[in-house]
Amino acid sequence: MAKLELQGMDELIDRVNKLGEKGEDIKRNALKKAGKFVKESMEKKAPRSDLSKKHMADHIEVSEIENEDGVDFIKIGPNKGDNSEFYYSKFTEWGTSKIPAQHWAEKSVLENRKKINEVIKEELERGIIDVTE
Repeated sequence: MAKLELQGMDELIDRVNKLGEKGEDIKRNALKKAGKFVKESMEKKAPRSDLSKKHMADHIEVSEIENEDGVDFIKIGPNKGDNSEFYYSKFTEWGTSKIPAQHWAEKSVLENRKKINEVIKEELERGIIDVTE
């Protein structure tokens, strides 16, 4: 499961944090927008069966915002504890003793890291401007 964090923009995040509840809304919006971007990228990269059936690519999940050690984040894509109908997505991501890992979810984040940070930064800045005007 990919994990997007609000990091690397300390000054900007500090300004947002000082806005209290409005700042929390700004952070939620930034993570949701970045999460949507990553989800769309994962949907394109996820393996699909040639069979006419439901595909894991159409059921990639984005978690609610979580906080660990003061860092807000969301999780996107397969997780190792998944027991849903699309549990096999974890096997295509990390592999098994008989199936090689494809790392399609991880690649979606790594290949788009710069764009993800731009989306978060733009959304944080937009939120600050909207609140201070």
